[in-house]
Amino acid sequence: MEENLKIGLLKKIWYSITKPSKYEDLNKLGVKKAIKYFFTIVFLLALLLAILETCMSYNTANTAINYLEEKLPEITFKENTLSLENSDTIILDDKKILDYFNMPIVINTILTEDEAINEYKDLAKSNKIVIVFLKEKYVMISEDYIPQDENKSGIKSQKYSEVSARYIKNINSEYSKQDLIKYFRERTSIAYFLAYFFILYFLRITFVFLLYILFVSVGVWLVTKMFVFKWSFKKSLMNTIYASTLAMIVGVLYMIISYLTKINPDVMDYICLAIIFIYIFMIIYIQNKDLRKKKTSK
Repeated sequence: MEENLKIGLLKKIWYSITKPSKYEDLNKLGVKKAIKYFFTIVFLLALLLAILETCMSYNTANTAINYLEEKLPEITFKENTLSLENSDTIILDDKKILDYFNMPIVINTILTEDEAINEYKDLAKSNKIVIVFLKEKYVMISEDYIPQDENKSGIKSQKYSEVSARYIKNINSEYSKQDLIKYFRERTSIAYFLAYFFILYFLRITFVFLLYILFVSVGVWLVTKMFVFKWSFKKSLMNTIYASTLAMIVGVLYMIISYLTKINPDVMDYICLAIIFIYIFMIIYIQNKDLRKKKTSK
């Protein structure tokens, strides 16, 4: 039965991380409060990640767009045809472009698709991928492209007419360089970045840790059936939610460190699950110890 207890958020976090003996008090708050606690932690962690990601991405994006505005010649896109003014080819492979777009950008309105693939396949190998905008289509060339492969694996191309039909309502409209720059600037505001990254990380953290919590809860619920004390699934779920607190914080710190260092070893899933299991083991050990004390005192 849920009791009318009041434990603040900070105290819940403190108990969850440092005092497994207090989990019984946390359980008395009920399963609804436990679920609310989980989503509150996810909200705070997602907001933290969104703020950090926005701070790191905002300047990178603006630097890239300013460079694009300076170096890109006048372009015109009209009736699904791309043209460059006073130039036939432009290659944007500066670090400022690579940091934001993650690939070099090439505009060449005189080559065919096969000629473009042959011309820029080496650029793709050195950068993993390159996108080439031709007169009537774009081509993406990846480092996996093999010239002898008749199926052209590693190559993706699409006509502008197909893109227009799908994304642009008025395909007869004319677009210029300034329209392109405006499009990018509208998507580099702090509010846009913050909202985008918050939704991204909120969904990511929720999905991953819900899987962990459900997996561990079911396992612990079944295992405790063999003990003198038996947890209901609801109690198993509440204990696992609180036991996941440190794992969620460690997981977020790992995301931050891996982003900054570009090192991304595939061990975090195991570490997070190990942390949850350690806390569950401590809870079971403490409750079993308390039960024995009660029996001895009798």
